[in-house]
Amino acid sequence: MFTFRTSITFVVMAFIVALTALLIAIQLRSLRFATHEAASAYMDATSTKVLGRLRGELSAISSLVNVLATSSSVADSDERSETGRAIPLFKAALQELPQMDSIYAGFENGAWLQVRRISDLTEEQRERLRAPSNADIAISLIRPTAGGQLPLRRIFQDKQGNEIDEIDLWKYGYDTRKRSWYWATMQADRPYVSEPYLSFSIGAPVITVSAPLRGKVPGVIAADLKLDTFSEFVQAQRAGQHGTVMIFDQAGSIIAHPQFSDLVTSAMTHPARSSLPSIDEINKGIVASVIRGAYNKDNYEGNIEDETGKGFLFRVTKFALGERYSGNILLLAAQDDFVQNVRELQFNGLVLAILVGAGFIPVVWMFGSQMSRAIQRITAQARQLQTLAEPELVPVTSYIREIHALGSNMNLAQRAIWSFAHFVPKEIVRGLIDNSISTELGGVKQDITLVFTDVQGFTTIAESADPDVLMLQTSRYFSVMTEAFLAEGGTVDKFIGDAVMVFWNAPNPQPDHVARACRAVLAARAAGERLNAEFEAGGLRPFITRFGIHVGEAVVGNVGSTERMNYTALGNTVNLAARLEGLNKQTGTTVLVSEDVYRRVGDLFKFRALDAVVAKGMTRETRIFELLGAST
Repeated sequence: MFTFRTSITFVVMAFIVALTALLIAIQLRSLRFATHEAASAYMDATSTKVLGRLRGELSAISSLVNVLATSSSVADSDERSETGRAIPLFKAALQELPQMDSIYAGFENGAWLQVRRISDLTEEQRERLRAPSNADIAISLIRPTAGGQLPLRRIFQDKQGNEIDEIDLWKYGYDTRKRSWYWATMQADRPYVSEPYLSFSIGAPVITVSAPLRGKVPGVIAADLKLDTFSEFVQAQRAGQHGTVMIFDQAGSIIAHPQFSDLVTSAMTHPARSSLPSIDEINKGIVASVIRGAYNKDNYEGNIEDETGKGFLFRVTKFALGERYSGNILLLAAQDDFVQNVRELQFNGLVLAILVGAGFIPVVWMFGSQMSRAIQRITAQARQLQTLAEPELVPVTSYIREIHALGSNMNLAQRAIWSFAHFVPKEIVRGLIDNSISTELGGVKQDITLVFTDVQGFTTIAESADPDVLMLQTSRYFSVMTEAFLAEGGTVDKFIGDAVMVFWNAPNPQPDHVARACRAVLAARAAGERLNAEFEAGGLRPFITRFGIHVGEAVVGNVGSTERMNYTALGNTVNLAARLEGLNKQTGTTVLVSEDVYRRVGDLFKFRALDAVVAKGMTRETRIFELLGAST
């Protein structure tokens, strides 16, 4: 028979050894998980920002081109001159959208008029245009002669609009009617986004956005987005110090790359290569391996090591620009950039645990009763993990190192779970802990109420704001919104850029979920107005929030992969809620609800009926209402 001290020593030592091993395993897994999550989150943000910038710039250029296509100053005649009404219009357009390199119009008789900003060009590009050093604008004009020749006159102006030089090129060799952007637009008779190509005049890679003229004469108006400056912006967003961002289209032409300028120069000077750099030229290294693995896949992600054994996370995602043009964005993130000295910390933790465990044996023998009391307190802390209670400020202490270390580690585990509940809805964390929510992929159909929010003009605010200030401002905004939604029992599903997705009646049933959602939105709107007053007092631009509310049946459960999943809602109900938020822009409102919401809580709140609409992507017509406030 063992004595009490022997028994308690053996049992506690076995427990300490097992728990230490478990904590070390948790630490190892947590650190790996933290590395992956940090890199993945950064790649998500990079992808969103880069593609948002590209789509935003092309969308803005497309909108401007479509408007100018109907202008009488452009489409009234194909007899252009150096002093025509179109030139001031083109200059104003370039000033309005600085991302545009040039804007121009081509006509069926061969005439061509272009206004180009020179101040943003490189020295080599300025030399190709023969531009004087103080030139700010170049006006290029082709007027066909009676014999069919297409001579070009280029006029240079300074920032004040004064003409400082001009050149005549009698054999320029540029026929707008033979350019792909012209004939493709005329053939389609609608707006067109070109594939990347090298500009005829400056040899820079560009994407052209064009539209057919709608006036007295046939022709095309177009504008260029220079990709070399866009590539510099893309590389500034890379994930970590050793990260990489690449963008290439469906034909393999590279749009953005860390050595983009060098690749373009090589492609222009090497006769065996195409006019634009291609991914075919990347035939070694981990980038080449990832590109090969992503062939014919819309999404491709995972882990890879380079020739030195350094680990990287990669992701390749397909995206669309326009109706007929698509591309892929490739992101690489070095794991060491996000969790520094992880292996050293792991080894030190393991050595420390072994030393402490060895020194614990005599202390357990002498203070068995104290150990028992301390372990009971630690056990109580472990039970508190299930309730997501806020951890105590002071961990369990003991004269015995192992017990003291165990108390500290348990307190650390409590803080980890408690902190985790700030990133995932608490109801979902509780469900995962007590196993009421499955960790298997799949879901069930149930009635839920959804709310989507969005900040009006956030992209414009973000482009002009300091990143650190914008991050703090956005965090304050999300805190106010989240507090209002949580006060009504909402499950904050995710933050999508500047948007929030919230739903009610899941994972726990809420019979009054529609009313809860409406009250939450009204409270969030009021809180947002108070917060905007603080923003404006501090010299910051306000965040005007738009809301969309819809109720209906959706699939609620776990979606994703076996390695990473998300408890969320899917289905037409979710899509309509998102569309309702977007319709606020058309109706001039801030809170729109569906007819289903109105029918359920029409007696509890004030509504203003609006027209019935068919939301984007929907086939059925639905009536929409503006939520004004609670009924008195």
